Amino acid sequence: MELVKAGRSRQVTIPKQIFDSLGLKEGDYVQVEVEEGRIVLTPVAVINKERAKSDFFQLVQRVRTNAESLTEEEIEEEIREALEESRRDK
Repeated sequence: MELVKAGRSRQVTIPKQIFDSLGLKEGDYVQVEVEEGRIVLTPVAVINKERAKSDFFQLVQRVRTNAESLTEEEIEEEIREALEESRRDK
């Protein structure tokens, strides 16, 4: 457990080891909540709404174009791959 001090403007610094272990980068967002008297920070991915919509429609078009030749499992795999790609590009 690390001890950090609340600074000016109510800021706290996440210790490097914890920051790195979560794969955080400068500029990333974290959700802040209070749970049972504790401050809980949860990393979140923020995506551009228009880009997400565009990616979704491209995926739908790709699946529709190949629907007759794809099995249900292959369609699910296309969706999984698209989700993984969009998460990598965050």
